[in-house]
Amino acid sequence: MADTLPRTENEPVPKRADGPLGLNYLSFTGAMSLSQLGDSAWYVALTWTLIRDVSPAMTGTVLMLASLPRLIGLLGGGVIADRSGPRRVMVITDVLRGGVMLAAALAVSLSTPSVPILLGAALLLAFISAFFIPASGSVKPLILADKDLVRGNALFVFGIRGGQAAGGPIGAWLIALGGVPLVAVANAVSFLLSAFASARVRYTREPVAPPAPAGEKPPFKEMLLDGLRYLRKERRIRLVILVIALTELACAPPVNIGLVLLSNRLDAGATGAGLLLTAYTVGAVASSVVTMTWPPGRRGGLVLVLGVTASAVCLTAMAFIDSLPLGMVLYGVLGLVTGQFGLVLVSMAQRWTEPAMRGRVMSVLSLAIFACAPLANVAVGTMVTLLGFTTAMAVFAAFAVAAALITVGAPSLRGVRLD
Repeated sequence: MADTLPRTENEPVPKRADGPLGLNYLSFTGAMSLSQLGDSAWYVALTWTLIRDVSPAMTGTVLMLASLPRLIGLLGGGVIADRSGPRRVMVITDVLRGGVMLAAALAVSLSTPSVPILLGAALLLAFISAFFIPASGSVKPLILADKDLVRGNALFVFGIRGGQAAGGPIGAWLIALGGVPLVAVANAVSFLLSAFASARVRYTREPVAPPAPAGEKPPFKEMLLDGLRYLRKERRIRLVILVIALTELACAPPVNIGLVLLSNRLDAGATGAGLLLTAYTVGAVASSVVTMTWPPGRRGGLVLVLGVTASAVCLTAMAFIDSLPLGMVLYGVLGLVTGQFGLVLVSMAQRWTEPAMRGRVMSVLSLAIFACAPLANVAVGTMVTLLGFTTAMAVFAAFAVAAALITVGAPSLRGVRLD
């Protein structure tokens, strides 16, 4: 029987929502896009400065270390969102991130861009963002009607990708214009504007506070353990997170490192790698546009099954192709289908989760994404060296095949409806 994702009994009846194209949600999405633009510009400045001052190997090490605080913070970030309210957490974390960037701009202006200063700023940003990420995932069900969540998530992803795409060239231009301090100031401004826009977001349903004696908040540790117990009880949400983890393990290496390895294998060099990445990006952007225009609705289960299966087919074919045009087709299709089933999976998790638990579930879901992708990227180089390109890509394709089998075999996934 199809699962129509009914509203949970503890969730208050929502007020009338404006929808994804209403001013309330558009201002929220625009703020997220702006902060992502500033963040991407800062990442360009950080990478450029590191490569100029230290070896490429050290640059990779610094960037890897800079991501660790996010993984640590995500363990408790959702607890804070559920405990204090997601909108409040978003505002506070944006203000803090803006403060970190202003402090970095001042420190660099008084000295020179140095690895300790840049690494310190990157560590703080990563840690603070661990509280912002689950809060932003929790706030969307509070400002959109259930039926609009997929389109809202698609618009959100479209805005984020737009910010990422614009951030690179803007970061390079700002470095040429005023150096690292100017990039840091621009990023601080983007965070502060995001905080202002987040503060003005209007809930259509109020957050459900975790149960506690009047005037008190449950202990942090107890809330964390409650979230883990909740996931242990909710098998269908665990399945969603498992499929997300498997697809991240499968798709991250081909998209990040695999396209360079494939391009070299096809004697296409840097130009070929750029074309493969462009094809993937075009497919990913198209997935957001398609989902906004024709949301899955009652076809949610079909979109999920076909998307996960198609990704497994694409990844398997990548291990054997000998043509750059065919590779571009496969990467374009991969970007399209991963974008679509990713939106379906996140929307399912948001709608299935009890309102008081959303922050904690979003934390675990985000942890699966941010932990599995770097893990797979670290493993792919070693696997290619030991096993060869074809065998290594086939191993990662096996993760996608496992995700497809789980999706087809679970009635709660293959029969889901998002109308």
